[in-house]
Amino acid sequence: MEDLNKKSALKDVNAKQTANLDEALEIAGLGWYNLKYCLLSAMLLISTIMEILGASLVLPAAICDLQMSDSQRGLVMSIPYLGMLITSFPWGFLVDTRGRKKMLIYSSIAVGILSILSGLMPNLPSFVVCKFLSSLCITCPSAASYTYIGEILPSRYRDLTLSVINATQVAGSALVPLLAWAILPLDFRVSFGFYIFRPWRLLTMFYASFFLIFGALLALGPESPKYLVTQDKYEEALSVLQDIYAGNKGKRPDEYPIKWLDAPPNERKEGSFLLSLKVQTVPLLKWPYLKWMLLNGSMLFTIFVILNGLNVWVPDVINRVFLAGDGQGRTACEVIVQGNNQTSAADAECDDTLDEIIFLINTAARLGCAVVAILISSTVKYIGKKKLVIICFLVIGMACISVNFITQDVLSAVILSSSPIIVLAVGPINAYTVAIFPTHLRGMAISLSMMLGRIGSVVGANFTGLLINNACDMIFYSFGGLLFLSSVLALLLPNSSGAKTDQDKKNINTR
Repeated sequence: MEDLNKKSALKDVNAKQTANLDEALEIAGLGWYNLKYCLLSAMLLISTIMEILGASLVLPAAICDLQMSDSQRGLVMSIPYLGMLITSFPWGFLVDTRGRKKMLIYSSIAVGILSILSGLMPNLPSFVVCKFLSSLCITCPSAASYTYIGEILPSRYRDLTLSVINATQVAGSALVPLLAWAILPLDFRVSFGFYIFRPWRLLTMFYASFFLIFGALLALGPESPKYLVTQDKYEEALSVLQDIYAGNKGKRPDEYPIKWLDAPPNERKEGSFLLSLKVQTVPLLKWPYLKWMLLNGSMLFTIFVILNGLNVWVPDVINRVFLAGDGQGRTACEVIVQGNNQTSAADAECDDTLDEIIFLINTAARLGCAVVAILISSTVKYIGKKKLVIICFLVIGMACISVNFITQDVLSAVILSSSPIIVLAVGPINAYTVAIFPTHLRGMAISLSMMLGRIGSVVGANFTGLLINNACDMIFYSFGGLLFLSSVLALLLPNSSGAKTDQDKKNINTR
């Protein structure tokens, strides 16, 4: 009945030749045109994952060349997230005031160039500087891509598409161990005098090149029509909608039935830089928006603790277990603690060897996660965003706890490698943000909630680095408990059908 009412309403809109933006996007439809740019944005998100998770394989192979201790490696892993924290606020402002597409292109190209330079750096300080500078730019593609995707799609397809995009990220993360498997086992050393070019440097450059490729391709895409409307650029927005319609329907742009767009209320940003900044940020600190910021941010904190805190250490954990060679009957943590005691006693030489089994297990686990993610994402319309988030927290929470009891090496490695499935919860949480916050606040809202999440990255990477050698069990008990707590918090999320009504019913004075 609801679909019939919607179709009837759209017929009335067609007859009037005027519509608001949501109605206009419904008429433009869903097809190859907007899906290809959703896919392109997804590739930028995958590039972000490769840049972040790539460190989990690059750094173990670089410990001798860069002369890193385990504690230093934990700090190096967390430095990019510190840069992202610093820039979440300004990138959110730039995305909302300068445009989604333009900022995505500039930031992606910058990340690619700086990350390639990091692969050429001769020592740890210069390597860290380049990585830190790239992290100042990576915030934009890691957050604004969600905004861009959500704003070029009809509203009824956003939840499903964002969930599928997250499943695509899980599948794309398999490129991290696959590329490492192809490059790290190569045996070459090219001396340039002040440093030696080895496979880990080449791998760093490969990971970075994806940003250059997909950032450049995005230049062919449209600007977000919602951004254009908030800037009073109605003709440009209408032109984008015509192109979407023509690309999806196989018709000419001038056949698009909508000729005028209705102006949305109270979404135009005027005044100076500081006034515009105030207009964007002050509402986020008022009820009820503050409630959703804190709720979504706390859940993203937990997700990023696992994704970027625990997950970046997983290849190293697996490598230690399999290099020990006699882990049967002991948990992964027991193997690590005992191996660390033996290494300290023997005062062994630097060893940057990686067992090739970690590439196989990591790839297989990530592809398996991708299959599960795609199956789950395709049903999000039926099970709902809220239930999906709760399920993700509970499943990964149980997986974390089980690591402390499993004594079979391969099974332990597979469970550890399954942690990326938690990314499935990011899309629904960001979808709630898109639904709850008005257009001129969305970019900032997503960036700030993702900033709270990235605090989890810093905490997780350093927490794991500090405890992995001496209190490994505590890591998995702590993370499991945090995931269970977040599953309880997720119960406070609105139902999918009610997320939009909160925005519509509450009139917030932003002046």
